[in-house]
Amino acid sequence: MNRLKALHDDVKTSYEHGDYQTATQAYQDWQRMTADDQHLRDDDPKDDYQRGYQRAKQDYQTQHKFQNFSTNLINLVNLLSRNQAIEVSKFIDGYEAYRSEINQES
Repeated sequence: MNRLKALHDDVKTSYEHGDYQTATQAYQDWQRMTADDQHLRDDDPKDDYQRGYQRAKQDYQTQHKFQNFSTNLINLVNLLSRNQAIEVSKFIDGYEAYRSEINQES
């Protein structure tokens, strides 16, 4: 019981000192990105390429950086599964197209 109280006190002290701000911000960012993804899926009838393009644009505008995707792995999955992951490939192609545009402007 003493260990539990010590753990509680330690967590409480850390929280009061703001030690969990980074975790809170990461969680809020994840929630925002998840909501944005859901919005794209529900409200946007665009194809996967265009979704990838729009996602790259959003990532660059909000974070000024891009995500990295394993294109080779997805290509292998498509090869082995008779293009069962073609939507992912098209999404990555759109994402990379926007990244290329930004890199050419820089």
